[in-house]
Amino acid sequence: MELTIEMKAVPGKAQELYQTLQALLPTIRKAKGSRDCRVSRDVEDEELFCLVIDWEKRARLEHYIHTTSGSALLGALDLLSVTVRVRFGRKSPWEGIDALKRMRDGQ
Repeated sequence: MELTIEMKAVPGKAQELYQTLQALLPTIRKAKGSRDCRVSRDVEDEELFCLVIDWEKRARLEHYIHTTSGSALLGALDLLSVTVRVRFGRKSPWEGIDALKRMRDGQ
């Protein structure tokens, strides 16, 4: 299951957001069930980023969200992003960051 997170950095915080995402990549890649993980930056809008993680199944993503690394990711999105869109799978509709927070809260 592919998780896509699209985020726009707080003005002046793009480099900090990028560095934070880069720092989290090794931990995400080592997470049980994580098959692939990559972050990209829009070439026209340097404040726009996309994080794509391929999970072997949704349960592995749900477990990751409860880890320290998952909490750090959500915290970075809260602090360093003005907008966040989340999509579970390639054909599902975009949702807000609340979709990940609900997953963390067990809802």
